Amino acid sequence: MQPELRLIRYFVAVAEEGNVTRAAERLHMAQPPLSVAIRQLEQQLGVALLDRSSRQVRLTSAGEQLLEQGRELLAHADTVVGDVQAVERSPSGLLRGGLSPAARFGLVPELLERWSTAAPGVMLHTSEDTTGALLRDVRQGRLELAVVFCAPAVAGLASTILRNEPAVVHVRDDHPLARRRHVALDELAGETLLVAGGKDSPGYTAAVLDACRTAGFEPHTRPDPYPDLGTQAVREGLGIVLYVRTAFGPRLEGSVLIPVQPVVTLPFALVWREDARSAALNAVLAATPHSGRRDPAERPAHL
Repeated sequence: MQPELRLIRYFVAVAEEGNVTRAAERLHMAQPPLSVAIRQLEQQLGVALLDRSSRQVRLTSAGEQLLEQGRELLAHADTVVGDVQAVERSPSGLLRGGLSPAARFGLVPELLERWSTAAPGVMLHTSEDTTGALLRDVRQGRLELAVVFCAPAVAGLASTILRNEPAVVHVRDDHPLARRRHVALDELAGETLLVAGGKDSPGYTAAVLDACRTAGFEPHTRPDPYPDLGTQAVREGLGIVLYVRTAFGPRLEGSVLIPVQPVVTLPFALVWREDARSAALNAVLAATPHSGRRDPAERPAHL
């Protein structure tokens, strides 16, 4: 017969206190039922656990063994119970999340793994789109949250900076800069920089222009005619791109990425509606690493 955990818990209390009366006080029960419970445990195990030839509580060899392993058994049982109860208490629900393609090979996989571990009861349906479209969808309630790239502050949305990613220069593999280990931003002064071709990524284009102007030159720009992060346009020799490594897969055909030094960074942020918080969204936000809230002094854009 397998003894009840309750009886083993009683025995461990007696063994640790070295006195049945003190053990009964610790367990908030009377002494006689505790003594009966210890005898019941011995009967179920078929061994003597206490040496009753002395007025003091002394353990037999079997009792010492049960004390050592009983503690481990009880600790494990408490862990199991806590884990099961945590599942019942953990937030659950469906969240619709938007993702910037610029984060698909770095930040997004890290976030999804962290969120699924921290909030296993929350199901996240994701889709990719431009940052401008994602901001509108969050503001209008079609998405609960979105990972956005170089996003302007938007009225009605809360945000936190997730990461400031070091920029790289994306050039064709026969470009004069292709064999460089790094490049300074001001060395791009004579190049054609590809920027967002549509109106849904104004923040990225503004970030590129600001970075170049800070480096001391006004860039010559060209709208990217393709919706593929500049990859096709670079291979066709239409220009070069200032972007982030996380936008590209592990291997590139026909082009290379060169780190910018001194380092120039481009920001990723998480956005959500502060007036539409839920337990599921709160759980995801609590599990999200961030480098800081957006400066409230920034002027918001109205989408």
